[in-house]
Amino acid sequence: MVDRFIPTDADIVSRCRAITKPGSYMILPRANRVENLLPEFGKTMAQVLVTPSLGARFIQHELLIEPRGGTMQSLQDGLEHFLYVLEGEIHIHSSEERHELTTGGFAFLPEGSSFEIKNLSDQKSRVFWTKRRFKPFESLKPEPIVSNEKDIPAFPCDTYMEQHLIPYDINVAYDLAFNLLNFDPGVYFGFVESHIMEHGLYMLEGRGIYWLNGNYHEVQKDDFIYMAPYCPQFFCATGWVKGRYLIYKDVNRDFNEDL
Repeated sequence: MVDRFIPTDADIVSRCRAITKPGSYMILPRANRVENLLPEFGKTMAQVLVTPSLGARFIQHELLIEPRGGTMQSLQDGLEHFLYVLEGEIHIHSSEERHELTTGGFAFLPEGSSFEIKNLSDQKSRVFWTKRRFKPFESLKPEPIVSNEKDIPAFPCDTYMEQHLIPYDINVAYDLAFNLLNFDPGVYFGFVESHIMEHGLYMLEGRGIYWLNGNYHEVQKDDFIYMAPYCPQFFCATGWVKGRYLIYKDVNRDFNEDL
């Protein structure tokens, strides 16, 4: 039996920070999430963050995996997958290889991969899971990646420091990006962004103000944000500690399928 997650920061109704603006953006704090069972997992709860029902072209979950929990059988759904360990550790078995991922560890698995996820530790693990359909171009084939954020160099980008967990900027075979953005307190974007790429964003540390399509919102650790294509966006880190978030976007492809 899986222990149900009981939020300790539940908002009073009048102070609820969850908000959905269809076609523009969504903010989903941990306190407002509902847990679901997935039939392919055991001793695991899934907090569904975003799906195509909101208009997104990808799916993201937070998996809460109990000790000795994980997949009941190999997953092979024809999609590409990205897993990032928010807390704890997991083991991934894919293509006859086994990898242990601890906090900050991540894995990219190309389309067609068959894999299993297990929590072999004695503590609950939390995993940010993304899956989407690969957009092929000619013979380009992305390679699997298994690493940890501490092994990825950070470089200046605009006003903040950025880490690219997927080398999409040097290899156009990858049609997706996962970047870690690191803001010292008081640092903010140098301009308001608006672009075709959509985002799924997970706040890892700190807090800040996000300006989304004309509205200001306070955000903090463990918040999830979805941003639709062309949603104007701007972030400022507030508080006393560094603000950090992991952000997904689709990259390196034209949009011919939309014609």
